[in-house]
Amino acid sequence: MRVLLLGSFDIRDDKDQPVELAGARLRALVARLAFEAGREVSADALTDAIWEDDAPSANALQALVSRVRKAIGTDKVARGAAGYRLDVDPGDVDLVRFERLAEAGRRGGDLAALREAEGLWRGPALADLLDYRFAQNEAVRLERLRTETTRDRLALEVATGTDVLAELEPLAAAHALDERWQALLMRALYTTGRPAEALDVFEQTRERLADELGADPSSELAELHLRILRQSAAPAERPARRSNLKSQLTSFVGREDDLAALVAAVASARLVTVTGPGGAGKTRLATETAARIAAGGAAPDGVWFVELASTTDGTDVAPAVLRAIGAREAGLLEPSAHDAASRLEEYFADQDALIVLDNCEHQLDGVADLAARLLGACPGLRVIATSREALAIGGEHLYPIPPLPLSETDPASSPAVRLFVERAAAVRPGFKLDGSNTEAVVEICRRLDGLPLAVELAAARMRALDAAQIASRLDDRFALLAGSDRTAPARHRTLSAVIAWSWELLSDAEKTLAMRMSVYPAGLALERIDDLDALAGLVDKSLVDRDGERYRMLETIRSYAVARLEESGNAETVADAMAKFCVEMAESADAELRTAAQIEAMARLTAEHGNLVTVIGRAVATADAETGLRMVAALFWYWHLLGSHTEFRHWTLAVLAVPAEIPAPLQAAARILEGIAATEQQGYTAGEAAIREGVAMGGGLEAGPARFLVSMGPAFLPDAPPADQRGLDGWELGTALLISAAAGSVLGGLEGAAPAERAEAVFAGLGERWGLASSLRIKAEKLGWEGRREEAQVASAEAARLLDELGTRGDASEAYAELAWWYARNGAVAHAWEALERGLALAEAAREPNSLAYVRWFRLPVLVSEGRYAEALDELPAAERSLDGAPNLGERMRVLSASFKDLIVLLQGEGKATAIAGLGAHHIEGAAVADIAMAARVAAAIDLAGGDAAGAARKLGFGRAVLGIDDGRGYDEDLHTDQRTREALEPEAFREAYDRGAALGRGDAVAVLIGK
Repeated sequence: MRVLLLGSFDIRDDKDQPVELAGARLRALVARLAFEAGREVSADALTDAIWEDDAPSANALQALVSRVRKAIGTDKVARGAAGYRLDVDPGDVDLVRFERLAEAGRRGGDLAALREAEGLWRGPALADLLDYRFAQNEAVRLERLRTETTRDRLALEVATGTDVLAELEPLAAAHALDERWQALLMRALYTTGRPAEALDVFEQTRERLADELGADPSSELAELHLRILRQSAAPAERPARRSNLKSQLTSFVGREDDLAALVAAVASARLVTVTGPGGAGKTRLATETAARIAAGGAAPDGVWFVELASTTDGTDVAPAVLRAIGAREAGLLEPSAHDAASRLEEYFADQDALIVLDNCEHQLDGVADLAARLLGACPGLRVIATSREALAIGGEHLYPIPPLPLSETDPASSPAVRLFVERAAAVRPGFKLDGSNTEAVVEICRRLDGLPLAVELAAARMRALDAAQIASRLDDRFALLAGSDRTAPARHRTLSAVIAWSWELLSDAEKTLAMRMSVYPAGLALERIDDLDALAGLVDKSLVDRDGERYRMLETIRSYAVARLEESGNAETVADAMAKFCVEMAESADAELRTAAQIEAMARLTAEHGNLVTVIGRAVATADAETGLRMVAALFWYWHLLGSHTEFRHWTLAVLAVPAEIPAPLQAAARILEGIAATEQQGYTAGEAAIREGVAMGGGLEAGPARFLVSMGPAFLPDAPPADQRGLDGWELGTALLISAAAGSVLGGLEGAAPAERAEAVFAGLGERWGLASSLRIKAEKLGWEGRREEAQVASAEAARLLDELGTRGDASEAYAELAWWYARNGAVAHAWEALERGLALAEAAREPNSLAYVRWFRLPVLVSEGRYAEALDELPAAERSLDGAPNLGERMRVLSASFKDLIVLLQGEGKATAIAGLGAHHIEGAAVADIAMAARVAAAIDLAGGDAAGAARKLGFGRAVLGIDDGRGYDEDLHTDQRTREALEPEAFREAYDRGAALGRGDAVAVLIGK
């Protein structure tokens, strides 16, 4: 069923016939449910949407739902714990599909996706539901997104040289004050050979902005105008590339020549280190260079900016790069075979990419080691480093950043003066260089040695002082501070003087806040700052920057403020307050990671990451075992959801090495953390004893991270014990059930997987995506064994959606691969390929080798379902090679691969089926019972084809014995093995042979399948 809302309301059934739904409230109910298709919408939300301010009768919503069910099908509107759910694929709701296509097109520069997105519109959104407030609000949002999508599509078409003026001109006229539309129109006119008209558009826009808004054109529009004037190619909008570079809020002034030189240096050398003192502009130059390289397409696989200022030691460098690129070290709950640096080698092995490593002086040795390692292993990778000193490794090209030049003869053209004038005009509108101030401005820039940060700090004072006053104050301050440290570099002394001068201009409240903020390398959210007036003063004085919703200091200024805090005698008090906040915040967020609020909790932890690890580092340095253990325990699940195994192990081992007594309530957590760290590094057996001991010690703990670790510990054991559910509830009960079902499904088949449905109910009640999705994956497998393949598809689709929404890309990729299996078995091959495509994209983005191998393998059953046997056999060798070295997964997939090889031979009716017989005993012993059951059924078909009907019956019975049911997944339906075996034997003979097989168990698999 499809729900169409981008126009008049419409519902189409599976045959694309309209479904009649009379009554505005019925249509409103379906529309509101369709906004969140596949997800439960609370009864309160539905009531508010449909009746708004009118209180309905108690059963009004239930009655409305009953009427909708009669019209569209009882199974289409499902009852949940607190509301209702429209049971349709979100992709079958046109507004959801539109948003997905628009986002994909915008991110990937996919013109076809943007065109398809626009093609879904049949008229104004929710056209016949606009009497409802919820529809009005959504329609406004959708129309705005539609406009943005059209602009994105037109920008791509202009970039490819397409003439779109007939469509673009009326749209630009309708958005006359929107500079993005006007810039696009200018580009379109220019690329079609009409530069004069493009210039006219700029003039008209400039006048319109001045007359109606009292504003000047943005620097971007002015730059485009200037480029057209110079007859240079206008900067065409390019498809978005993979990058985390942020747009800059201020223009780039004074280093145009350096920019060109650095771009050239990066083209000729794979490692370029930009060196210079703090405040010299290294970060901005490196960022602009990276943006220029990205725009030119020289790093097609990504441009990544990595901030290292908040790292605490050399082992943090590789995890910081992983966080920046959004990759994980390994799949969730999987042992990590490599460290973070090895993971980066895998990630960048075949990529033409650029990394900017910023503030390397904080971890010089760690950065040098990582850069040398990555550049040696990844031939397409290039690195720009910013540092106060060289990395000192082979192949390094140094680019010392010079001061901004100052011309005494033509000061107006001097980069240092231009920077001062532009920044001064930003705080003092109307400021221009003239005869009354030129001498003072030149003096300021000269005395500050042309250092950009110093010049910008001085310019910020123009809010209250004029240039002459600033120049005179610099005289006194430099005389006072110039001799404070004659061993320091001259420019460092100059910058310190400027910061000190700025510091003395702060109020007492501003100084207090600055010192407090200085201990937070990741900055502070607004709600953590009590004195908003002091914050505004620090922002105005350019001592604090706003970064999204957070406020942080430039590193040089933060270091200065830390020194002042130490002098004040309050450093320990401020650090203790920070530790208290971070512990409480991490423990609170940890609990939310197992609720419906987990996405928001992950975002908060990521934003605070630099602060959290700073607290752990201080706890290690001061032998504060309690704080360190509480922090590591609270961050355990966050690290594992992200796949940050190296960071988890590093901090866990550092805290456990602290020479201090561990408080009794944390002793169980300490043993479990010790065991998990060992397991992830050396394998299951390495940490088994510690985990078992910790779990045994953990009875009776109060709710919190330590108790969570006790409930989670068994997941890291080689043979997870049956769930002991006594006394458990909520997430812990769900996890115990999930662990039991996960282990049980592998070892015990149908009966072992049974706890998954209870786990599903627990996690659904909590709204916790990861647990719910993991339960649904097991449930889907169990439903497939039972022959309920359409239900398995529904469960698998929901699991994939939840994991995709959560952002665990490796797990989501595997769930999409499993979904492809069910689509293929149910005849929806086109959907199967779509699911595989999404899974492959996620696996490649995560660059987790096991996930990538897993997803690629699932092409095989989809090809077989289409009858493309030769292609399937051609792809098998590469799929099998990619599984080499994957513990557990490799054995399982080898058995499945052998089964499919022999299945293809049987389906084709030619050749000899020998793959299963050629398996090694270790493959079979490491396989799950479902894989053994499949091999047994295929082996039964081989026996039958060879005339051994009794052997076939015995293997069919064995397959049922290990799985607990006759496998209903349907892969061998076309062989009719059961029916043909019964026909070949007398009933008693069939039953006798079948029962002999059914009396066997998993331990007999090797003997049954390969006769060893």
